Amino acid sequence: MNNLSIRNLLLVRKQFFQYFFVGGVATGVDVGVFSLFSLLFRVDYRIAIVLGFLFGVATNFSLCNWVVFPGRRRPLWLVFARHLLASSAVLLVNEVVMISLVELFKYENLVMAKLMSSGMAFLINFFIKKRYVYNNVFYEKQEKQMATLPIVQRRSQG
Repeated sequence: MNNLSIRNLLLVRKQFFQYFFVGGVATGVDVGVFSLFSLLFRVDYRIAIVLGFLFGVATNFSLCNWVVFPGRRRPLWLVFARHLLASSAVLLVNEVVMISLVELFKYENLVMAKLMSSGMAFLINFFIKKRYVYNNVFYEKQEKQMATLPIVQRRSQG
């Protein structure tokens, strides 16, 4: 292995462990909001999953930009849109696993089912975020395209 590939491997490993921490915090927010709405406010668990998801995604986005994948990516709304889209795939995994556990397997502990479904989605989530959301090549192309536009068009698009 050459130095570049070893460096990349070490970077991915570091990001994975940072994402494990960030994912844990975001999952805590997600599960906490889910529990609050499903257990305390008696909201249907399928709706509570989405509410927890929204708060978890906001937490995950903030921490990923600050801790795991720091860098200047612009425009921020595009980074968030890609983050939200990638997270929607994880929401789908969470919904399918949760509904399967609760409806098919009659698992009654909703919080434990939520934790299991989140654990299953963790690896998928990391690699989607790494390859799709925080891929610097995509944002560098966007900046180059914006730089070639006349100033009037840049203001209306940026």
